[in-house]
Amino acid sequence: MKKFLVRLFVVLGVIYLMTVVLALVIVAGRKGHVPSKTILEADLQHPLVEDIPDTPTSKVMLSDRTTVRDVIDAIDRAVDDNRVAGMVAKIGAVPMGMAQVQEIRDAVMRFRAKKKFAVAFAETFGEFGPGNGAYYLATAFDQINLQPSGDVGLTGLMLESPFIKGTLDKLGMKFHGDHRYEYKNALNLFTETKYTPAHKEAMTALMNSWFNQIRDGICQAREISPEQFMALIDRGPFLGKEAVDAKLVDGLAYRDEVYDQLKKKAGDGAEFLYLNKYLDRAGRPHQKGKTVALVYGVGG
Repeated sequence: MKKFLVRLFVVLGVIYLMTVVLALVIVAGRKGHVPSKTILEADLQHPLVEDIPDTPTSKVMLSDRTTVRDVIDAIDRAVDDNRVAGMVAKIGAVPMGMAQVQEIRDAVMRFRAKKKFAVAFAETFGEFGPGNGAYYLATAFDQINLQPSGDVGLTGLMLESPFIKGTLDKLGMKFHGDHRYEYKNALNLFTETKYTPAHKEAMTALMNSWFNQIRDGICQAREISPEQFMALIDRGPFLGKEAVDAKLVDGLAYRDEVYDQLKKKAGDGAEFLYLNKYLDRAGRPHQKGKTVALVYGVGG
C-alpha cells in the first residue's frame, strides 16, 4: 500500500509539472504572437503620463496608466511591421497637453506615410463645448468617424487666470514673495487683481501660438483654407450631420460599425490588438544604434 501511494504521488507530481510547463509554453508563445493581419487599437480618451517613477508606490498607483512614450513607440514599431495593416484610435475629451497631442499626431502621420490606414472614432468632440484638442488630434488620421449623436466642438480658444489678492486683502493677509522680472508671472496669483501688461502679453502670445498650430494642422489635414477654417470657428459647434456637411468628419457610425468596416478592409482573419499588448509582444523600436539617456522632469 505504501509503495502504491508513493507511485501515485510521483505520477501526480509529474502530471502537475508537465501541465505547468505546457501552460508556460502556451503563455510564452501567445505573449510573442502578433496576428498576421493586425489592426492596432489605441484608446486615447484617458490621460497619459510622461513617465512612471521606479518606486513601489508609483508602480501600484499607475500600473494601469499608459505613457506617451508607449503610444509613440507602439506606433513607430508598427510602421515597418508587415503584420500590422492599420490602426484605429478612440478619441474623446483629450486630457493632454499640446505637446503630447503633437507628438502622437506626428507618430500617426509617420504611420500613414507607409500607406497604412489610420482611422479615428469619437463619440463626441467636446459635448457642446470646446473640442479643439481632440479634433486636432483626430485630423492626423486619414478617416474620422463620429457617433451619430455626437458633435464637433470646434471653437475659438480662451485662457484665464485666477487672482486672489483681493481675497487676501479682505482677510487681512499679505503675500510676500520675489518676482524674477515681469514675465515670470506665477506669483501674480497672489500679488495682482488683474493681468499686468507683461502677463497679458505672454498669455496672448501663447494662445495665438496654439491657435495658429491647430489652425494650420487642421487646414492641411482637411484640405481647407485658413479663411474657411475661421468661418467654421464662427459657426461651431456642429451636430453630427452638420459636421459631415462641413467636411469636418468623414462619416457617422457607431463603434461596432466602424470596427466591422476595418476588419473587412484589412481582410479575412484580421484581429484587433491593443497598443500596450502589441508593444509587449512586438518589442520596442530602436533596439540598435547608439544609446542616449532620456531624463524626465515632470512638475509644476
